[in-house]
Amino acid sequence: MTAPPITELPSLRELSDIAAENHPGGEAFADGVNGKTVSWGEFDATSNRAANALRTHVGPGDRVVFLCEASVDHVTVWNGALKAGCVVSNLHVRSSPETLRYCIDELQPRVLVLDEEFSSFFEDRVRPELSTTLDAVVTLGEPGTEYEKSLESFVDGHSTTTPDVPTAETDVATVIWTSGTTGRPKGWCLTSRAAVFRGVKLMGALNISRTTRRVQVLSPSFAAWFTGTVPAMLTNSATCFLRTWDPEAYLRVIDEREQTMATLVPTMWREVLDSEHFESHDLDSLERITAAGERLDPTTLDRLQERVCSRVYNAYAATEVMSTSISDKEMDPERVGSVGKPAIGTRVRVIEEGGDPTDVQPPGEVGEIVVKAPDRPVWAWEDTETTRNAFRDGWWYSGDLGYKDEEGYLFLEGRRDFMILSKGIKVYPVPIEERLNAHPDVEESAVVGVDDPEYGEKVTAVVHRSDPDLTAEELDEWCLESDTLARFERPREYTFVDESLPRTATNKLDRNGVGSLVE
Repeated sequence: MTAPPITELPSLRELSDIAAENHPGGEAFADGVNGKTVSWGEFDATSNRAANALRTHVGPGDRVVFLCEASVDHVTVWNGALKAGCVVSNLHVRSSPETLRYCIDELQPRVLVLDEEFSSFFEDRVRPELSTTLDAVVTLGEPGTEYEKSLESFVDGHSTTTPDVPTAETDVATVIWTSGTTGRPKGWCLTSRAAVFRGVKLMGALNISRTTRRVQVLSPSFAAWFTGTVPAMLTNSATCFLRTWDPEAYLRVIDEREQTMATLVPTMWREVLDSEHFESHDLDSLERITAAGERLDPTTLDRLQERVCSRVYNAYAATEVMSTSISDKEMDPERVGSVGKPAIGTRVRVIEEGGDPTDVQPPGEVGEIVVKAPDRPVWAWEDTETTRNAFRDGWWYSGDLGYKDEEGYLFLEGRRDFMILSKGIKVYPVPIEERLNAHPDVEESAVVGVDDPEYGEKVTAVVHRSDPDLTAEELDEWCLESDTLARFERPREYTFVDESLPRTATNKLDRNGVGSLVE
């Protein structure tokens, strides 16, 4: 008996074609509250024009890079590049000139697409020392130099017919950049199959459907933009882009565009909750929200459930792989802080540090989290050694520490890099920070290890306090009263600051920056 042929997943470049056929009049993408809005039919037709324009400069497998914030125009040309058979890559708009030159020269793209606001920066700080020759530079907005072409002039006169370009699901579709331990970023390569499978995982994990209306504020350079856009293309749902982070604008978009889903890291959700404009906006359209990207503390969860939306999801994902999720129905009081169970088709284990995937820790024991999943990258661009070190026998060694409870729910305990070795005893910052943050006079805290002749690494807390009279002695007593912290875990030294703690580009706590604040 002959086995039936295997049906391949649709390729990434086909998704808007399918959306335009199935849901042509449905809203696809929008800019802010009052900006441009396009339907799936319009989006696909304009993407085809961009694809056919690009084909005068590129062939299948060539790279197209983007220096853009999120917008309808950006996602249109990005999709057009995919349709032209190209490998797409969104560069970090806040990167240094040296880092941008490195990424561009590594990829050697034929075409660069940039926002008009980055034109002079590219011309003055990046282009002069590039070794790569660009065939075209397309500007979203007004060109700032003679060699740039506006998007309108670039696509003018080109066909809206889908170009005939052979592609396979094993083709590399995108390169997503992430920070490297040596200072050089790593360009993780996702195939079309991995990208689509990741979109399917997000659809299931976050319950995304055709009726979903989602606000998206993250820059395209972050993996979260990519993994939010692909599910929208798969489901034909609507996405509204915000170019920059502003809590009031975020609230306004949810209110006036009746968004049904919103995703932020917990720090950003706290800014929304603390906004002076919060009470003036109606958030009743929200059906569920996600707080992911850093540890979700019980206080923030309670405030979100009471004031924003009762259905709060959490997840654990990285550029390398989408790992776990937990829904509101699973998040009972004993699981607050859990990032859930493995996503579709994914294995997640907690192993002994330095061990292999068979060295699984028992429930409750902290170890390194390793993940095996079909949406993993196939390569770090031009860096096979990094690929081998990060992925061993298909398992991603995350560098994150955590444990599973008796029912298999995963809890994060921080990074291996940030673990503190105090008098030979391992101390993890997150539980200490949770205790400090629960104090009514603490806005936020971060715990770091400081070199010390007595302790090896002294457990040190940097605290942003709301009451200037709060003392180290009061916080020490607060930690001693805790039923969850051991005496040896409590901070032995405190540094108080009057401003918010430093954040990364994705608004996560910058622990390296926090260390520089220690007195």
